[in-house]
Amino acid sequence: MLDNIKKAKEELIKVKHFFKETYNKHIIYMYITVALLVNLIIEMLARGSFLKGIFYLISSPYVFICNSIIILMTLSVTLLMRRRFFGISIISIVWIIFGIANCVLLSYRVTPFTAVDMMLIDSALDVMNKYLNTFAYILIIALAILAVVGLVFVWIKVPKVNHKINYVRNIIAIAIIWVIGFGAINLGIASSLLSAKFGNLADSYRDYGFVYCFTNSLVNTGVDKPADYSDKTIKSLTADVEETKVKKKPNIIFLQLESFFDINNMTNITFSENPVPYFESLMEQYPSGYLDVPIVGAGTVNTEFEVMTGMNLDDFGPGEYPFKTILKETTCESIAYNLKEYGYATHAIHDNTATFYSRNVVFSNLGYDTFSSIETMNIDDFTPMGWAKDYFLTDEIVAALDSTEEQDYIYTISVQGHGSYPTEGDYDYPITVSGLDDQAKTNQYQYYVWQINEMDKFIQKLVETLSKRDEDTILVMYGDHLPSLGITESELVNGDVYQTQYVIWSNFKTKYEDEDIEAYQLQSKILGGLNMTAGTINNYTQKHKNDDDYADGLQNLEYDSLYGDHLLYGGDNPYVATDIQFGLTKVSVSSISPMNDGSGTVYIYGKNFTNYSKVYINDEKVSTVFIDDSTLMINYGDLKDGDSFSVYQQNSDTHVLKKTDPIIFESENLAMPQEETTIPETTVPETKKNRKNKKNKE
Repeated sequence: MLDNIKKAKEELIKVKHFFKETYNKHIIYMYITVALLVNLIIEMLARGSFLKGIFYLISSPYVFICNSIIILMTLSVTLLMRRRFFGISIISIVWIIFGIANCVLLSYRVTPFTAVDMMLIDSALDVMNKYLNTFAYILIIALAILAVVGLVFVWIKVPKVNHKINYVRNIIAIAIIWVIGFGAINLGIASSLLSAKFGNLADSYRDYGFVYCFTNSLVNTGVDKPADYSDKTIKSLTADVEETKVKKKPNIIFLQLESFFDINNMTNITFSENPVPYFESLMEQYPSGYLDVPIVGAGTVNTEFEVMTGMNLDDFGPGEYPFKTILKETTCESIAYNLKEYGYATHAIHDNTATFYSRNVVFSNLGYDTFSSIETMNIDDFTPMGWAKDYFLTDEIVAALDSTEEQDYIYTISVQGHGSYPTEGDYDYPITVSGLDDQAKTNQYQYYVWQINEMDKFIQKLVETLSKRDEDTILVMYGDHLPSLGITESELVNGDVYQTQYVIWSNFKTKYEDEDIEAYQLQSKILGGLNMTAGTINNYTQKHKNDDDYADGLQNLEYDSLYGDHLLYGGDNPYVATDIQFGLTKVSVSSISPMNDGSGTVYIYGKNFTNYSKVYINDEKVSTVFIDDSTLMINYGDLKDGDSFSVYQQNSDTHVLKKTDPIIFESENLAMPQEETTIPETTVPETKKNRKNKKNKE
């Protein structure tokens, strides 16, 4: 026992001696070694293989060195610290955590980890339970504990620098390392070994390394200022804008289908029956084509962004989500604002939470009058993975159409086809899949096919419902991206994982033709077919999308709209954020009824309650049971006269969409139902019917 303790002490002395020697003599070798090892670990994680990581090092030595130098640049700041090894440990762990995050995301969504993903933590927390099982949570917690324990050990056991730090010399050393780093990167770009612009994000990460690409996504955001950006250029791009006479103003409905595509386009699998027969029949009968979308496997809002704004996401930073960056801060041209110029009421509908991807903020900045999300819907049917079934959207779309007397524009976002797709489970799959050797993969495809088959039936029901209405209507349907099933280009008839399909249904004759287009050109195609030219970007795409310099001109307009001087509009942004209304109907409380059996049970009666309705008493949330859309139940034994009741619509304590005015409880008035309350922060968009009622009251 004593011998073991003695040996342990001797080993500890050796470790301390090593650190001292490293500090004094071999510090630069240590930094280089750590940078190389951390980079190698990250690339092994990214490729899911030790050998593939080694092969990457051998096959792309210059790129590997550049990535390692970037890590070295971040490590170099610890030259100014007395607890140098502690600083090195923290920075190394952070890089490895980023590498692990990239590995996990690649396994679920195909798209690699970018800096913008760190802004999506709130959205990620909302869906983590749909992707991670109990073992995964335990593993994450265990790794976090291990990292903390390791850092504590380094803090306690590893000595500080035992000599006076020469700050001038070390700052010069840091500067030299950073100069070498920037020089190596610029040389790599000049020699085409690296690229400042990314096309396919997954391919770029694989070719140029995680560290370089992630760092690029951190510093390269927004739209770069074009070299020829000027008042003269902007005027030349808008010189031929002209208004045209609009003969028909139909209802316009966009239906963005989550992870939906015609899976019959896959060449390596077969099905017991056609999963999407109705969608295929629509594509044969109505104008349709391939839609080039900016993402694959995930990132729904980036397809939304392109369709709604007409802007090309390729002009933004790699992996950027404008919904989480610039559009939270400013308004810009959108299809909603464009259609408002023709008298349209504008609605957004999504059978998921309103705050997911900050839509509750962004949709106001994009000109929507109302936003119906799951918090305002009574949905009681979900997929095994917890996503709402899409057939509920039919009634929501009809309700939006009925809510106004003028024409309606509705942007509807589906969710049923969302991943993850389980590798196992006791499901009675309605359609079986053949052609895959891996049973786990087969189960994933069969689950996915099951969901899109139900989505196909929802599409049929929606079209049948719209067909019975006596209103001219256009319904544009398309998939936002391919599912996160690891589909490769060789497995597709069209050979492109960045393509889904779109189809334009209408109940009247239109001028649309079949063509393959970009997602950011879909708005101009629909509006162009109706002679609607409102909106500079919309008009520009209608007139110039086939020009050789179309992309350059579009980038100028994008930059001016979001980051420039608003030269388009004489220096002032003309778009004012809407006072968006959450849900088409008001939530109201009419009466409060306590039980007289001593149980403390209290019933709250009113209108338009949902599972997301929460009772607050004296501004404190009370555990609430949803009974039906007119009844909520709480247990509150301390009820007394003067207590203030409100009902909040919320998906978390920090995300309240709307609330009722307070209603004061008075026991003597129990037999007198109180009038409905209004929701002060919600404004109902003015309609012909509203204006008429208002005039009659006056």
